[in-house]
Amino acid sequence: MNSVLITIAATLSVVLIHFSIVDFRFRYRDGLLWFWLVKPASAMMWIARGSLLAALVAALSGLIVGTTITYVVVVGAVLLLHVASLVLFELLESR
Repeated sequence: MNSVLITIAATLSVVLIHFSIVDFRFRYRDGLLWFWLVKPASAMMWIARGSLLAALVAALSGLIVGTTITYVVVVGAVLLLHVASLVLFELLESR
């Protein structure tokens, strides 16, 4: 399969997973706008933001590094870190 299509699919999946989790978990706090514009943001929120940007960069790097098993593992691991940081943020904020 063409690495351009795989890169586009990986990037779209990162964006859609982020949107679905943030929209679902933070809807009562204004959703996506709240996620990016909340001030002051806790350290866990900065980790969630940074891991999303890292997942997007990793997904877009498929054009440069090629789409190998290592690429899939790295994108999946960074996306898992993002999802875990969102869940941990929610747990820590509910205390």
